[in-house]
Amino acid sequence: MFKTESIRHAWPEKAGFAINRPKGHWQYTFLHFFNSVEILAEGKLTKAPPHACILYRPGTPQYFISRQPLTHDWIHFSGDISGVPGLSEFQPDRLYLPPSPDFITGIVRECEAEFFGTRPCRDELLEIKTKELFIRLSRSVSGEDAPAVGFGTEERLRKLRGEVFSSLGHRWTVEEMAREVSLSQSRFFSVYRSIYGTSPVGDLINAKIDRAKTELAMTDSTLAVISESLGYGSTAHFIRQFRAVTGMSPGAYRKEFRQKTNGGK
Repeated sequence: MFKTESIRHAWPEKAGFAINRPKGHWQYTFLHFFNSVEILAEGKLTKAPPHACILYRPGTPQYFISRQPLTHDWIHFSGDISGVPGLSEFQPDRLYLPPSPDFITGIVRECEAEFFGTRPCRDELLEIKTKELFIRLSRSVSGEDAPAVGFGTEERLRKLRGEVFSSLGHRWTVEEMAREVSLSQSRFFSVYRSIYGTSPVGDLINAKIDRAKTELAMTDSTLAVISESLGYGSTAHFIRQFRAVTGMSPGAYRKEFRQKTNGGK
């Protein structure tokens, strides 16, 4: 039995942000980095590429630094993980680079929403979702989680996803995205979910909210400017969607982030 103690998905920090814990942390620490970092793993300082991840045991020395603005997922949890499925391949204190990492933030996002909620069986569901994370990581690093679609289709989807994420101000539709990769809408929806673990629209919304978090944290842009840059028809729509995904308003998120950075992590 283990328990999630704190969690954040796609959490932003400024360039130069570092964690240095020579004696480690008293809890297990899971980290997934969206960008390259310098990190201590297995006693060596390593330059890790984007989407590297690691699970530190309690007491293992922790150090990383990001030379650029950082975005990362992180979880602290306590208890006994010795019987958790998936840890035979995804072992603690080792740095991994999953070949298909897109599912990681999605699961952490779901765990974060559950963690800050008040619904029944919260801790039980968090444990189940965390087990899913480690099982998926184990499959990914062992090469057993390949999507059941052709390589060409997967590559077209990856290019499309990159284009969509780099132009979030465009008002994308499923019809347009499917046309871009020469698939019917139903086939596109099915293949997209099989690879990324979410729907095209859900993925787009989450990408917009992740970008909004970065803008709220790192700039003084107004909500109107941010919502327009992300393709929302109105600021009110942006606020509603941000609250639906994160459980808080954009203003509350900005305030919490700045209080946190001023007071230290």
